[in-house]
Amino acid sequence: MSIKNQKSKIINYFLPVEIVTFAYILITAVYLAVFFDRLEAPVVHFGIRIGVTVLMFLLVKLHNTGRNPVVEFIRYFLPFVFLSYWYPETYYFSNFIFDNLDHRFVKADQLLFSCQPSLEFSSRMSWPWFSELMYFGYFSYYFIFFGTALWCWFFYKELFHKAVFVFVCSFYLFYIVFSIFPTMGPQFYFPPPLNEIPDGYLFCKLMRFLQAIGEKPTGAFPSSHVGISFTVVIFVAQHCRVLLKYVLPLFMILLLSTVYIKAHYLVDVLGGLAAVAFTYPLGNRIYRII
Repeated sequence: MSIKNQKSKIINYFLPVEIVTFAYILITAVYLAVFFDRLEAPVVHFGIRIGVTVLMFLLVKLHNTGRNPVVEFIRYFLPFVFLSYWYPETYYFSNFIFDNLDHRFVKADQLLFSCQPSLEFSSRMSWPWFSELMYFGYFSYYFIFFGTALWCWFFYKELFHKAVFVFVCSFYLFYIVFSIFPTMGPQFYFPPPLNEIPDGYLFCKLMRFLQAIGEKPTGAFPSSHVGISFTVVIFVAQHCRVLLKYVLPLFMILLLSTVYIKAHYLVDVLGGLAAVAFTYPLGNRIYRII
């Protein structure tokens, strides 16, 4: 068997989203190995990588022997589940190369806007109903990328494969940046009461619960909330415009909410939008190669 045929057989054996997940695991494992002497709880970080890899191999083996639609669904959506671990994990090794960079982004906001938008926005518009709208906007992040992926799964299966790959690949690219450049964001950088946010209602409680169990002082610049959501907007505009009337309004509210709830500086939002000019074409190019 030729090398080319062997490569094709391996690629056909795994889903594109699994291949890019293996790549992320390998890249971050090498990064952790280089800075092993500075790594806390290395058994956990490397153990998780081994466990995820073994689980994915087992699912591939199970699916290829039986072609079970449930197992196929799990194979595609499991990388989304792993994201809830990969993101906060970046906190534990983001300062290996650089010290915290928040002070630079505070200065950038001050220079560009002559104020701190993340502090001014919520203080000037502190009504509970508006705060609730902003919390809903931040939570709509999950509707935007996960809802779009689910819609493609049920109604446009051929497009689904590309959608999942491009979305997950974009996440990994952002997480690699977070692993190198440590930024906390206003909610962690500014002391109380500056980092406090006006109360809302249901989504206020929901988001505070999610932040308490899964948020870490990491990943502020560039905003992956903005970058991933913008990626979905572009993808929807290109491939399934029927969703645009739902995705675009949520995206516009999300843009405001990231600054309002002090998750990001305004320059983080601009950085998230700009980053998509690199991550989206790269994700599409890698997908075509695979």
